[in-house]
Amino acid sequence: MATSVSVKMYKMGELGDCFLLSIKHEDTLKHMLIDCGSFRNGEESKERIRKIVADIQDKVKSNGLDIVVATHQHNDHISGFVHAEDMFEQIGIDQVWLSWLDNPRNKQASRIEENHLNLRNQLSEASQKLAELAKTKTGRLASNQTALKMHATHQLIDDVMGFFGAAPKLPAQGIKILKSIGEKPVKYLSPGELKQIPGIPLSAIRVHVLGPPKDEDLLYRKDPRKDESYDHKLHSLNMMAFHFLRALNNKTSSLDKEEEQFPFNASFKVQLSQSRQFSKAMSKVDSVYKSRHNAWRNIDNDWLDQAARLALYMDTFTNNSSLVLAIELVKSGKVLLFAGDAQIGNWLSWEDIKFKDKNTTTESLLSRTALYKVGHHGSHNSTLKDAFEKMTSDELVAMIPVDKSDPNISKTNGWKMPAQNLFQRLKEKTDNRVLRMDEGFAEGCNPKGDKEVKNAWSKVGEVKITPLFVEYIVE
Repeated sequence: MATSVSVKMYKMGELGDCFLLSIKHEDTLKHMLIDCGSFRNGEESKERIRKIVADIQDKVKSNGLDIVVATHQHNDHISGFVHAEDMFEQIGIDQVWLSWLDNPRNKQASRIEENHLNLRNQLSEASQKLAELAKTKTGRLASNQTALKMHATHQLIDDVMGFFGAAPKLPAQGIKILKSIGEKPVKYLSPGELKQIPGIPLSAIRVHVLGPPKDEDLLYRKDPRKDESYDHKLHSLNMMAFHFLRALNNKTSSLDKEEEQFPFNASFKVQLSQSRQFSKAMSKVDSVYKSRHNAWRNIDNDWLDQAARLALYMDTFTNNSSLVLAIELVKSGKVLLFAGDAQIGNWLSWEDIKFKDKNTTTESLLSRTALYKVGHHGSHNSTLKDAFEKMTSDELVAMIPVDKSDPNISKTNGWKMPAQNLFQRLKEKTDNRVLRMDEGFAEGCNPKGDKEVKNAWSKVGEVKITPLFVEYIVE
């Protein structure tokens, strides 16, 4: 008897990921939950999550959840385990799967986590200091360009730090809960491992672990076509963060502390007010420096770029730390790919995986992918082009956990999710079989009223759309 998987993509009402997989083999039914979280932590978000968890509870009934997977420590993937902890305890969880990066006994993981916790705290401090600076005399006297850049940098840090939740301790709290909530010990997964769904033989369904990489060069790597300054190693970034924050602190502190930042001590400096001749000369220099045709040389605002780089680096690393699973239905050969929010380094690492099953290759898994959970809500840098082009199944379906009403998307110059070119290619590769969290059928993918689209959907499994979820069945 063929194995089938029902995949429910829950509607979070904002950016978020929550997927319930109900796996049926012969008379056995098992349930796997991959992530449960939303971007925000307000009462409306909490209420929505608890409503979703109630539906999960109704679905699994007394059997509970056999496996819970948390792909990475971002609020929009893990907040539900905090806001509905009591409900998950009632449901019952047999086992939790986490990345090797969450393993407290792994020295490499512990070192990386400690460094990144420090960096997250530094970014939180940067956000606070930028807000304080705007209220000081220095901030009020800043040029319009500087003031605008300060505001934009402050907003960018807050947007990125929103993925880490409140303070930003909530995802870490979620991981702590997950480490103790299961009936069995946590499994920390590494690339190349082959895992079994409890109660279902490996001859029916196999779970291949693809990421995150253990090679730190890849773990820290972002899209090479973007700003390469985000690609620095953690040590360099922590040093830059230290100097950036030190300078930022001095902007809101006394002149004595600011004095420490100058390359020469006070005996080699002259106050403009103390020398009329020097003041006159500097006035001319100042007019040349601030002239319009020299604006491109001006570096007054460059210090603000450091905060933006740090925030984007932090976001990139955490996305690259995603636990990536390829779930293979052995008899049909179909693969369900759940890539979390993996970015370029994670995807590239799959090429070098040494699978324990020597007959398994990354290229083979990609070529048989029948369901792709699109990474990072369809952002431009979380689907590697070369890998996606290898997804050649004529039954390919894509599910995008995105909600256009999310303020980060709907605001002026908001996040481009899904990215236009990626979205277009998803439609082309799937023959217009793209499902969205907010709308159900994506634009141009609704079988009603379009014979070609209807015909494309008729070749694959059933789709069910309700106010709470979008469900697709892979057989």
